[in-house]
Amino acid sequence: MKKKIWIAALSLAVMCAAATACASGGGAKESSYSADSLTLDTAITETASYFAERIPQGAKVALIPFDAPAGKLSDYIFEEFWRRLEDTRRFVMVDRKNLDRIETEMKHQYDSGRVDDDLIISMTRQFGAEILIHGQMTSLGSEYRMTVYATDVEKAASSQRAFTVRPDNRLSSLLNVSAEDEVERAVSVMARSVNQRTVIAVGRISYADTQTVTSLSAWLKNGIITGAQKQQDKFQVATDDQSADFAVASRGLTVETPVADSAIQAVVTGNYSPLDNGAEVSLQLVSTGGNKTVLASQRFTIPASELERRRLSLLPEKGGAVMSRAEFETKQQAVNSYAGKNNKWNFTVTPDVLDGIYRDGDLMSMRIFSERDCYFRIIHVDVNGNTQIIYPAGSADNNFIRAGETRRIPDNTRFRMGSPFGEELILAAAYDRPFTSGASGTVPLSEGYISRGLTVESDNKTSLSPSATAKFSYTILAK
Repeated sequence: MKKKIWIAALSLAVMCAAATACASGGGAKESSYSADSLTLDTAITETASYFAERIPQGAKVALIPFDAPAGKLSDYIFEEFWRRLEDTRRFVMVDRKNLDRIETEMKHQYDSGRVDDDLIISMTRQFGAEILIHGQMTSLGSEYRMTVYATDVEKAASSQRAFTVRPDNRLSSLLNVSAEDEVERAVSVMARSVNQRTVIAVGRISYADTQTVTSLSAWLKNGIITGAQKQQDKFQVATDDQSADFAVASRGLTVETPVADSAIQAVVTGNYSPLDNGAEVSLQLVSTGGNKTVLASQRFTIPASELERRRLSLLPEKGGAVMSRAEFETKQQAVNSYAGKNNKWNFTVTPDVLDGIYRDGDLMSMRIFSERDCYFRIIHVDVNGNTQIIYPAGSADNNFIRAGETRRIPDNTRFRMGSPFGEELILAAAYDRPFTSGASGTVPLSEGYISRGLTVESDNKTSLSPSATAKFSYTILAK
């Protein structure tokens, strides 16, 4: 009998009339549900039966955990699906210990927005599996869509099955988990990806695809450290001194630059994005070795009620209030020309902390690195959007850096962090010739000012455009 590749998609619309109704399992009338809606358990049973009838008997099946908004929901679907397939006694189920690598690669590709089918199939073959079953569940406001795939790694064909799942106590309890539980579970799953005790540090966990860190970043960092301390057989959390040394040695680029003889073996990084009903958090455990392997990847949702209860914000504060998204995006757009997109050589500016977070009273310095000899200038953008050239601030400041050199700025002191709290920016530009620094003083941030400020006057009175630019953001929080 020829084997077929089954790529089956199952879409589950999970409809909750209201958050309170979901939490209690009631509050909505049966008549409000679709006529063909099923409970979660019934949908899992019928889906498992659907695949069991179509996957060739005796096939070696690999089932990996579902990518779902809540860890408990992901675990439950996986366990129930596994049990139902195993109970048929029709298949050989791949040892769960061999599934972690496939799961990690799948989640990494989900996070990047692109799934490489050829790579997944190749990885599945390494374990001798013939059928790979996996799924992804994404939030659609008050609904959820879950797509389940059963893939035979040799041939190609497709079959689709869809169910609508009505809210019940089971589903509500699986979705109703605390943010602490989700973070702890994510750390626990990441711990399974290492085979020996590993020294880890927590790097930058930022808003969306920016470098911005906020109070949510700090809360997640603390939760990750707490969770890692409960996994003492797998994780050892680096000290603050080790993390600072790593940030300096790697020029603050947590995984881009291999660090010889570093005690830190892996770094947890990530980001979070806004949802209608909360925030979606994506975490990765990345090796600090030269190959920068993604060892594990986890994603979960923190409900809006959990964020509100802890007074956590996705965006930075300004003047004691959370900055609006429009103002934040305007600020980011204004400094976009310092993003280093068209650099003629490698030029970086980075803070002396790994996570980009400072507390009131902390001291800060930065590191400038250049691949070539150059002259540089640094601009500071404060919480309120005021800009000022901070280096060179006078004739005594040496703004020349040699090729391959890393300079600490300021040279003989450090900046002390204080109120007002929120996000600040450091912008740096490199020039291949000496230049006249220009006017000093504070100027309001604007795209026009930033664009004009990039061009300087050389010593022979000709205009110079920067050969390279760089920037970083950091956030100052209250104690």
